[in-house]
Amino acid sequence: MFKSLRKSIPTTTTTATSNHRQRFSDYYSNWITTLTTTHLPNLRLHMSASSPNLLSAHVEILHHHFKSYYHTLDLATAADVSQIIFPSGHRNPIELPFLWLGDLHPYVFTNLLRSFLIHQNDSVSLNQNDDVYDNDNNDDDYDDDDDDDVDEEIEVGESCEFLKKQWPLMNAWKMQSRKLTGRIDQIERGLRLMVPALMGRVRKAQAGFVEKVGSGVVTAAVAAAEMEEEMVGIVMDANRLRKDVISEIVNVTSVYQAALFLQGLAQFLVGIRDRKLLKEFNKCNKSFIKSGSSS
Repeated sequence: MFKSLRKSIPTTTTTATSNHRQRFSDYYSNWITTLTTTHLPNLRLHMSASSPNLLSAHVEILHHHFKSYYHTLDLATAADVSQIIFPSGHRNPIELPFLWLGDLHPYVFTNLLRSFLIHQNDSVSLNQNDDVYDNDNNDDDYDDDDDDDVDEEIEVGESCEFLKKQWPLMNAWKMQSRKLTGRIDQIERGLRLMVPALMGRVRKAQAGFVEKVGSGVVTAAVAAAEMEEEMVGIVMDANRLRKDVISEIVNVTSVYQAALFLQGLAQFLVGIRDRKLLKEFNKCNKSFIKSGSSS
């Protein structure tokens, strides 16, 4: 809608809008590159080789990287909200289904967090079933004959050092406190209230545009400018919601849980921009269109 009404806006304004769009597209490309080549590798390195205090510092660095992104996203929204709502310049077709009001839907964050908890619960259930099976078959399979014993040579020093470093990470989600699960429930309840409320504001802004233009009270360009101003506030509130959800998750989790969460979120953002994946997607899309047109 905003794009179609740009024709009635002076050329100088249109040029400025184009510059804002290009600048944010360049910023996002650089932001992703920094995430891929610097912050994500550093976090992975310190997850298994650092003390909790040092790991906490790198968790905060990556967290700040996300917060800086949403700060810049707000600036871009204020400059030209249409470039955020219609992100054709800096988003690929694989990313688009995950977007809501210009960026990732906040449910992506909570779903990612829940996936860690569900995976851990499934692992516990599987281990319990294995223990029951082992106990049931213990009498049949066990043999006291010393000749059947097999000694395994283990480099104790290296193994202990490895386990010492990996153990907190391997067991990060086994320690699920009531505070953690309760806070996650609160975050999800808040989203169930805030997401529909924001969409209600979008519908109200759209209805106001239609009413103003349909009744002839103002011109279409004026009505679009008023609607655009309302959309700026809505998108900024959505950005604040996204940023707050990430911060809440980082604050309520342990340093190892926060590291795994931010690593998963970063890997998701990097993964859906993978060139091989995008090439395969475009190839499948062309094949689908070709088969549809031939039929």
